[in-house]
Amino acid sequence: MVKCDKRLYKFARHHIEDLLAYDVKDRALHSKDQYLKLLIAASLVNGFAEGVSQSLSSSPTGETLLSYIKSQDQTRLREEFDRLIELNIRTLRKNRKLSRPVPIAIDWHDVMYYGDPGTPMVIGTQHKNGSNYAYEYLTASVLVDGKRIIVSVMPMSLKSDASMLAIEVIKMVQMLGIRISYITMDGGFYNIDVLRFLEESGIRYVVHMHMTSKAKRMKLRHGMRFTYKTNSHKRGFHEQLSFDVMVAYDKEKKYTYLFATNMHYSAKALLTLFMKRWGIETSYRMCNQFLVIDHIKKLHGQALLLSAGMCYL
Repeated sequence: MVKCDKRLYKFARHHIEDLLAYDVKDRALHSKDQYLKLLIAASLVNGFAEGVSQSLSSSPTGETLLSYIKSQDQTRLREEFDRLIELNIRTLRKNRKLSRPVPIAIDWHDVMYYGDPGTPMVIGTQHKNGSNYAYEYLTASVLVDGKRIIVSVMPMSLKSDASMLAIEVIKMVQMLGIRISYITMDGGFYNIDVLRFLEESGIRYVVHMHMTSKAKRMKLRHGMRFTYKTNSHKRGFHEQLSFDVMVAYDKEKKYTYLFATNMHYSAKALLTLFMKRWGIETSYRMCNQFLVIDHIKKLHGQALLLSAGMCYL
């Protein structure tokens, strides 16, 4: 018999019940409530839906649950998803976590895909866990009290959209009335357009910059700060950009970081700020670890699990 904390179960049920945006068929053997119970139980114990189903009394099969999830109405699901975002922000405001400017982490996530590569929104990616295809998501998270709380999500249909979506998600955060202390971004968002937007918007930032051939020719050392000017062949002379770069060596990882930044902090301080974004896993990553997600192939099915994960904040 699957056992889980009753308080956590009630909390999860209260917040994700509306996410099950489908109607159970007439004369169905099991009620919608039983499908909800199976979904939550499988998520809480990180188990496969089919296995958890067999351990519950009078439970629908995992296969039937996944079939219903795949049939989700996308419009209704999106509405519920937006409602959860609003709930997160209201909770932050209620607890006075947004009374001051807050750090924002922009992240890139993937959910590996094992079906038809031609499925909408599935794109090629670096080989991982037996696949070269995945659903890609971009998220913006508020960093408060050592936790990362998602306040904006965007799906990506092309990797080349990453910089454009990063700018859009920052604008969305600002439209929500969230004041930004600084932004951290991984190397996937290192782009002239992104850096120019941050500079022109007066937003402080720490962006992991890839080791370019130009940088490799320099004698880099920890704590070194220098001005870097891009030399992209795809842009004209006046389209290039100059910005400060700080060199920071991570002794634990034995890795040298280059940080594009407009913050006048030491290398150690910038490294700490950048690493703080990984201090606690986002609810999305925890959701991605649920085994129940393995057989959910459609984008809106994945969105359901992402939304459910957001409820645990």
